[in-house]
Amino acid sequence: MNKLDDPKLEYTPEKIQRDLKRDYRVDLNYMKAWRSREKAFGQLRGKPSDSYNKLPRFLYMLMHINPGPVTRLERSDDGCFLYVYVALYSSIKGWEYCIPSVVVDGSFFKSTHRGTLLTTCTQDVAGEIFPLAYAVVNSVNDASWEWFFQNLQGTYGIREGMCIVSNMHESILKATSVVYPEVPHCVCIFHLWNYIKLRFKKSQKKIRPLFFTMAKAYTIEKFNQYMLEICNLDGRVKQYLFNIGYDR
Repeated sequence: MNKLDDPKLEYTPEKIQRDLKRDYRVDLNYMKAWRSREKAFGQLRGKPSDSYNKLPRFLYMLMHINPGPVTRLERSDDGCFLYVYVALYSSIKGWEYCIPSVVVDGSFFKSTHRGTLLTTCTQDVAGEIFPLAYAVVNSVNDASWEWFFQNLQGTYGIREGMCIVSNMHESILKATSVVYPEVPHCVCIFHLWNYIKLRFKKSQKKIRPLFFTMAKAYTIEKFNQYMLEICNLDGRVKQYLFNIGYDR
């Protein structure tokens, strides 16, 4: 247990096998090492499933200590966890001073209970990343993304010149079309480049510098100039980008 107490140190089953062999001359198979590690984690931190029962208390204390946040906790009919949403007051207050571009992303958990962390951020006037809201959902689908955007819209409303930036996840596109029908939805250039890189492997090295220069062009004339150069290298790329949508 004392070797698992520091979260920065990774004490793997292989290391447990090694230490028992060295210190006690005991041969332990991998599964026994893994189970002993899980049991020690349970004694140190409790069961991960039990932490879901503490969410209401956590949200209450968050609102008590840091007044003004927006929190939502959604459960199924039988009381199981579905979604939790948090937007801190400092983020809500600072939104009006930020650029009205909302960047959306999701990150999958690799824990026992899986789930996904949904995040939104923007950029302040100094060019720094400014977090807006977070949510944890038990599964990523049309319903969870729509629930997330409904809460985001309820917290921050809609500003003039606002746009949403994300990858091309189908559920994100569907949800924003329902919740933000009048707000432009743009594709993140880094995600878009990864799609191009996978599709056009032979020409991707030559296209890469032109693509990022084109994506950051400030005039339509410059944009078209770089697009023509890309087209000369591989005409399929232009067609692929226009199929995604010129406006995006």
